[in-house]
This record gives sequence, structure tokens and C-alpha cells, in this order.
Amino acid sequence: MPVISYDAIPYEGTAVEASHPRRLAAIGRLFGLDTPPVASARILEFGSAIGENLNAIAAGLPGAACIGIDNAPRQVEFARQVAADLGLQDVRFDLRDILEVGPELGTFDYIIAHGVYSWVEAPVRDRLLTLCRELLAPNGIAFVSYNCYPGWFLRQPLRELMVFATRNLDAPPDRLVAHARAMAEIVVRTSLDLEARLPGGPLYARVLARELDFIADRPDDYVAHEHLEPTNTPVFFADFVGHAAAAGLQYLGDAWPLRMALPDLAPGIAREFASLARGHIEREQLLDFVHGRTFRESLLCSEGIQLVRPPRPDALRGLSLRLLGDFIGPGEERFDPALPKLAHPGGILALRDPDLLEAVRYLADRRPAAVPAEELAAAVDPRRFWERTAPKLLRLFFHGGLQLEVEPASPVSRPGPRPRAFAMARHQAAREGTMPVALTHAVHEVPPLPLALLPYLDGTRDHDQLARLIVEELAPAARDDAVRAAGVSFATARVALAAALQWLARHGYLEA
Repeated sequence: MPVISYDAIPYEGTAVEASHPRRLAAIGRLFGLDTPPVASARILEFGSAIGENLNAIAAGLPGAACIGIDNAPRQVEFARQVAADLGLQDVRFDLRDILEVGPELGTFDYIIAHGVYSWVEAPVRDRLLTLCRELLAPNGIAFVSYNCYPGWFLRQPLRELMVFATRNLDAPPDRLVAHARAMAEIVVRTSLDLEARLPGGPLYARVLARELDFIADRPDDYVAHEHLEPTNTPVFFADFVGHAAAAGLQYLGDAWPLRMALPDLAPGIAREFASLARGHIEREQLLDFVHGRTFRESLLCSEGIQLVRPPRPDALRGLSLRLLGDFIGPGEERFDPALPKLAHPGGILALRDPDLLEAVRYLADRRPAAVPAEELAAAVDPRRFWERTAPKLLRLFFHGGLQLEVEPASPVSRPGPRPRAFAMARHQAAREGTMPVALTHAVHEVPPLPLALLPYLDGTRDHDQLARLIVEELAPAARDDAVRAAGVSFATARVALAAALQWLARHGYLEA
């Protein structure tokens, strides 16, 4: 089958939110691991691609030493250029294969391997985990992402169809991707038509259609390297943990706590499910079957370290909490002024408990900042916080409503007189087709006007100058109606500017 190199179609990607050492360290400390300081950490990334993740980390941690490893010359050169553009002093990108890496690099506090494990042959997977053990500092953490079963059993038919469609095609990479997409669409339409006409027809047509919808909005680099790569090897979570153990590493937890937690279930079902699992590894594997999980981001540490399971509420001491959800407001479904509800990545939480409600409201008022647990305790009820409120916040964390960090970033909640955005976000916004990363390492789909403004928010322009910029430059050149409408007049531009800057502040893009 044709092989599409990363030089032919670079993997654009963006920052990997869950891989930031601030988050890895917090999860480690939650489970009793005395993780290294983040601000001065040594950080290694395997498969650093065009450097969007590591350069963003380095830009936010100027005291850290960062090394990226990748074997695609075009990607490495791009990453180096971005680092130079940003003036990053202690980040470098090495052009080399994982099999060539040895102890000469030294040890690292945090190792990141995103998009590598499932996409390389078995000897490279073995070497990757061996290097994680050999190069990891005693209390360090390795982040390894991979495709996983059982969810990928449902995704594989479409991949195999696209591989089959291009197996004998001698064409440029972009035409290979276009041909694979076109043939997949025809086959899926045919299968859906057959299912509609024949009782008991191919029910899996709906599975194919769902996967086709999933990739429809994905860029060509995703399709090329996820569905047309010769190697894409999903694994069961439990098998990955076993592979890591054979390399001298133990499973610490998942970078997304939702993947570790039992969801809210009817009491009887919850008891039945809990009785099935013998230990946390088996429970998480069973949860993957429940959810049909397709992807994981596992955290590893050295074997022999005694971890604390389950984590205790007082482990929140020394950590900072960032609220991830929003209150459901008037006009939204399920709004109830008598019973506030929080919509967060894990679902909707009815805040019946007054202690938890007070804490969540305090965190909401401080967004986008992360609040030290001790500050939160002093603000809500220092006498009862650790006994009554901390356990509820810990549960909210495992259900997706909170993010925990150490040494958190400090985005501002209101734009200053000369607004300044995160340097990496400014650089990304100046390049068409990117999704800029915030100071918090989160990635958002930025609306058109804030996106157009980002490259100019370097702290040298006041609000009047930015409004004139909208009227004189951004609006006339814009293809988006909202940006053009903002530039109708100076007064209109000032109003639109205020809204755009507030959006950027709320989502963590602005700094002091």
C-alpha cells in the first residue's frame, strides 16, 4: 500500500491539552507521587511533529528545558522556526528516530509521547516504553497516548475500506486522501440504501456512516495518518498496562479523570458493575467496554513507587482548581433558578449541596484562573472545607467538572489598557487554519473577530488603536461577515472589540 510520509503531509495537530506538565504533576500528587517542580522541569517529547505542543509548553514555562524528537525533516524544521520566531531559549528539536535515542539525552521529569505508540511497529513500541523507563526521573511521569479497543473495532471497517481503496493507487498524497474519502462515501451510501430496502440488511451501515461523519470535518493530515497509515495498532487498555509493566513502568492514571471514574448510574446497576472488577485496572478496562472507548492518554511512573488509591481529599492541598463547566442560564434547557446546575464535560450536575455550590460559585467568579485549594477553603468555610467540601470537589474532578494543576498559569480575567495575548497563540493565529492554544494549554475554536485580533495583541496597542485596526485593516480584508460588520464605524468597532477581548480573557488567552 502507498505510504504517505509526514514530510508529504505534515501532521499539523495543535497543543495536547492533557499533556501539560502542570496537569501531569497534579494528578501524580493526587495519587501520592512527589512530582518534580514544573517551572524548572526537563521535558522530552517523542513525536513532536511541527512543535505545536512543545513550543506552547516552552513558551509558558521559560525556566524549563525542552527537547522534541521527530524523524520528519520538514516537521522538525518548522518546529525550530517557530521556536526561533518566539525567541524560546531552552527548547530544541532533534531530527532522529526513536530507535537511535539513548541515555545521552539525560533524564527528564516529564516525557510526552502523543500519537506515537499505536502508529509504529512493535520494536519501536517496545523501545518507546523502555526509553520512558530509562530516561524518566525517579518521581517523573510519562504521558503516552494510543488508540484502544473496544471502540476501534467499530472504527476499523472504515479504515480498512480506505486502505483497500488506495492499495494500488499511484498518486500524490492529497489525491490518495481525496480518493479514499470519495470511495468511502459511495460505499457508505450504498450500504445505507441496502439497509433501508432490506429488512435485516447490513446494520453496520450506521456504524460506517457514523465514522464517515466523524472524519468529514477532519483535515487531510488526520485522515492520511490515522486511516491510511500502514501501521495503526489499537490495544486494550489492560494490555497496554501489561506492556508498560514489562518495561518497568506502572500505570498512574489517565490524563482525563473521566476515564477513571464510574459514571452516575442507577444504584442497583452501580453495585452490580462495581462487583465485577478486581482492582482499578480491571475496573477501567470494563469502563472502556461500557463507553466503547477509542483513545486513551495514560500516565506512567516508575515501578516500585507506592501510590495512594483511592486518592484522599486532603491530597488537594497544594493543588489549584480550575472550573471547567458553566452554569445553565435562563433560556437553556434544564434551567431551574431554584436548583442551579453546572454543565461540564462529564454531564450536568444539579448543585443541591450548599457547600459545593458555594465553592463552585467562587471558582466560577475567578475564571479563567486556577484557585489554590487553601484559598478556596479560606473563602468558603475554613472549618469544614476539608471534611465536607473537599470530598465533593474531588468527586467533581473525577467526573470532569474541575481541572487540577500545580504552579498554574495566570491568565487575566479582564483585558488591560494595552491587551497582550499569549505569544504562542499570537503566532498560531497569524497562520491560517490553526487553533490557537491558551495560556492554560486548552485549545478553543476561536470566533472570527477574536482570531483576527490575536496576532496584534502584543501589548503595544491601546483599545482605540485596536478599534481603528478593525475599521481600517481587518474588516476590509475579512471574508467573515461578523468581522466586516464590526468595521462599519469606529463606534461599532469599539463595541465589537470589547466583546472580542472579553471572550479571549474568559478563555485564558490574555496575560498581564
